[in-house]
Amino acid sequence: MNIYLDDKRIPNMSHSDVKGLGDAYSSNDKWIIVRDYFKFVDLIDKSFDKIELVSFDHDLSCFKKVYGVKEEFTGKTAVDYLINYCLDNNKKFPNWYVHTDNTSGRGNIIGAIINYLKVIEGYDISQFRYYHSGIINNKLV
Repeated sequence: MNIYLDDKRIPNMSHSDVKGLGDAYSSNDKWIIVRDYFKFVDLIDKSFDKIELVSFDHDLSCFKKVYGVKEEFTGKTAVDYLINYCLDNNKKFPNWYVHTDNTSGRGNIIGAIINYLKVIEGYDISQFRYYHSGIINNKLV
């Protein structure tokens, strides 16, 4: 299963012949489209072992009051949850791609994943560069 985390867009807006992962990933029927953080968490908890790929947006327009304070839940928050899930359950981080247009959000998501892969999974990230947006089947994309 491929998960496309984005509050507004559909996969062909992020993955096409000129953008993202290409035409092979542009069809909606190749993805489970998840619109908010809480549905993402639910899907991770119920179906982690079925995940092949996660494509992340950063700005999810997802808010909840936590202890009386409005808190925002972003693609970075989703990545943090996924990292903690992997740690707690001794799982490998799935294939991933960051399709967000938010420049600082992109850096935050990629930084968190790369740090986890390097420190926890022992992944050699020496070839990872600023223009890479993910890792699929141990290949930089």
